[in-house]
Amino acid sequence: MPRPHDPGPREVAALHPQVPFLILLKMDLQRRGLQLTPAALDAVQDPLYDYGRSYVIYGQGEAVRKNAPGPLLLRDGTSVLVLAGAQTADPYTVDFHDGRFVLYDAAEFIDEVDFTPRPDYYGKRTSRGVPMETIATARPQRLDLNPYRFCHFWEGGNQCRYCAYFTDVTATKALVDGKFPREVDPEDIYETVAEALKEPGRFSQVMLTSGADPRGERTFDFEVGRQIEALQAIGRNFKTRRFASELIGCAYDKQQLQRLHDETGLTSYCPDIEVWDPKLFDWICPGKAKFNGRDWWIRSALEAVDIFGPGNVYTNAVAGVELAQPHGFKTLDEALASHFEACEFFAKHGVVYLSLVWIPWRGSQFHGQKQPPLEFYARLIQGLRDIKRAYGLKAVNDDYRHCGNHGDSDLERID
Repeated sequence: MPRPHDPGPREVAALHPQVPFLILLKMDLQRRGLQLTPAALDAVQDPLYDYGRSYVIYGQGEAVRKNAPGPLLLRDGTSVLVLAGAQTADPYTVDFHDGRFVLYDAAEFIDEVDFTPRPDYYGKRTSRGVPMETIATARPQRLDLNPYRFCHFWEGGNQCRYCAYFTDVTATKALVDGKFPREVDPEDIYETVAEALKEPGRFSQVMLTSGADPRGERTFDFEVGRQIEALQAIGRNFKTRRFASELIGCAYDKQQLQRLHDETGLTSYCPDIEVWDPKLFDWICPGKAKFNGRDWWIRSALEAVDIFGPGNVYTNAVAGVELAQPHGFKTLDEALASHFEACEFFAKHGVVYLSLVWIPWRGSQFHGQKQPPLEFYARLIQGLRDIKRAYGLKAVNDDYRHCGNHGDSDLERID
């Protein structure tokens, strides 16, 4: 049953009727996590669902003993990026009986659900013998590539405090053993995308992201060069100059942004601000504060609009992390006001501001911190959607079809 001091999706939907129940359910799934019963875990070993053994990202390895499924699907097609293996003490449960997957909150039936079907290219190898699913992972309609699997912010203790990106012991060992080398060969990227595109109608966007690499003559030159190589490899699969794509990267200067635009087919760029408040930005994101500070990260997004155009530049916030203690905000209203101020600022400059549900991952410095309640996220996404709509902005690259990570862009479906 719903927790007495943490109202669930149905209760919050009654308080906020402008936010549909299924969007609230999605965010609560992200907040609390998901575990599979033995029957459900056995069912997702079916080739229809089997996404392969989950190599370790965000400290999840020990929670998944068998092959893991892809993103969860709600009955309206909403996708939910929630990994099988609970991160909290109070996860939802998926069971399997009578040929269907069923979602429960403790003993309470919530809804029938499904998992994203496995794409055709999974299980195939590149000409170099590399499994293609280790080159690109699949969301319902998007290919996700990670050309560089290491974040240099962790060197010297500069990692973002909420992050557990490639920090698990198992992942580190895999990197050392060469199972998942830090740098992906561009030819493997080209071949994997080529094979993925053979599945008719499956994919409509490509997304790239990597660990931060501030090295180079100009800060992030190494990273930019690597992204250009990857994007050029992807572009060989298309006849048109540009292809639907997004790069979630660090804050590049205008010369680097111009190179990305001119030398590749990239259509959108996203340097994540993560936290808006200046003092909290420095505390929570010490690597970003060091390379090259909050103003730099903001300026990069604004300058990118001159190159990629209004509405084609994004930035994300890890919503709720600004409440982390001991230095975070003390009230939900303070946190919401900070988000709305940020969204308004970026919207005035043609940048789409999106929110992510904060999860205190194992392996992060913030593991064990208390998350805000679901109602916080209901108020947040409604306010963010209203601000962006007032400025004529709408998420195209990070909408419900492609990303599955943002409650505010999901809410745009009803506009």
